[in-house]
Amino acid sequence: MLKNKFKIIVLLAIIILSLTLPIVRAEDETTNNVAPENITQEISDNTNPVATSTEENFKKSDIYLTGDNITIDYIVDGNLFIIANHVTINSQIGGDAFICANSVTIGEQGYIFSNLFTFSKDVTINGVVYDLYSASENTTINGYIYRDIRVGSNTINIFGTVGRNAYLNCANLNFTKDTTNNEDTTTPTTTQTTITGNLNYTSKNEISIPQGVVTGETNFHQEFSFGGNKIQEQIMNLATFVVTIIVVWLLCLWLAPKFLKNNTSLLTTKKVLPVIGFGLLTPIVFVLLTILSFVLGITSVLGFLLLLTLMALIIISNSMFIITLNGLICQKLKIEKTMITFGMLVVCSIVLWLIGLIPIIGSILGAMVFILGIGIAVSSLVLRNKTKNTQEN
Repeated sequence: MLKNKFKIIVLLAIIILSLTLPIVRAEDETTNNVAPENITQEISDNTNPVATSTEENFKKSDIYLTGDNITIDYIVDGNLFIIANHVTINSQIGGDAFICANSVTIGEQGYIFSNLFTFSKDVTINGVVYDLYSASENTTINGYIYRDIRVGSNTINIFGTVGRNAYLNCANLNFTKDTTNNEDTTTPTTTQTTITGNLNYTSKNEISIPQGVVTGETNFHQEFSFGGNKIQEQIMNLATFVVTIIVVWLLCLWLAPKFLKNNTSLLTTKKVLPVIGFGLLTPIVFVLLTILSFVLGITSVLGFLLLLTLMALIIISNSMFIITLNGLICQKLKIEKTMITFGMLVVCSIVLWLIGLIPIIGSILGAMVFILGIGIAVSSLVLRNKTKNTQEN
């Protein structure tokens, strides 16, 4: 649950940034434009890194791309935003790169003059990146990171150079290539300085760091655990679940207090059927409209907006149902004090989460909560608009 919510949050961040300017849609994006080979401009220069190239070889704006396989062979004088399956960068990016993909490869000719933010399964850096921020399963650095890296990954391979500090959260950390199955016996197995600053890493167990690899200090932090990953993951999932519900409840208490008072009626016998109808139809309608907007092309921004709204509804669906159910319970028990209501909300959240762990029953409950949660959110907006129109008339 925690990983799924983290993926949704990253996607939302990229989509929000995508809404600011027109979208360029790409399927298997490639180009014959080749970046100049002899660019000697350093990152520290204040001048534009792409100013010496001809206009044909670069794009003077931020670039937004979606697709399957995307290859950037032209210089981008701006920021780069990509949602795709496989992404390869073989040229210079003048600004930041925001990438959400299955695999991300920065080729030997790739040069990101600012930050690389990426959420993906596999990340391979063969070129140069200014600062690296990555959440992935596997991260390999064969090239050069000009300043810091902040990476959360299962396996991190640092075969290149980190110009400053490394902040890592990983299970495996390697500084030498495994040559046991490699026919090329000339490949050196010794290491040389790869991190010129400090190494700060968090892991289950302390990792053996070869001597001379880190110039500065090496700091190890023990990963919090109870002797078993499953127990730790379940506790983290429960904490995330409860905290999310509490945050949504506090926002409702602050921004929409009437919602907490009026929405308890949505789970009564008379109104629950329309709520279920809204919960079933809303995702279908949003998906169809999103697909239609992308097919038409001219309304791509609308498609991203619809997708963003649907994701927001999915994120808050559990919270909407549990908050409404808790309000109904408190109403039946005649509980009016805010602190007692808060305590009941925490108890209600924990009980439903525990029920959700039961095989089959948990799946059925999860589907019901999802449908009713979205239905409650949409129904409350519809009823609010109807009430406003009635008052105005």
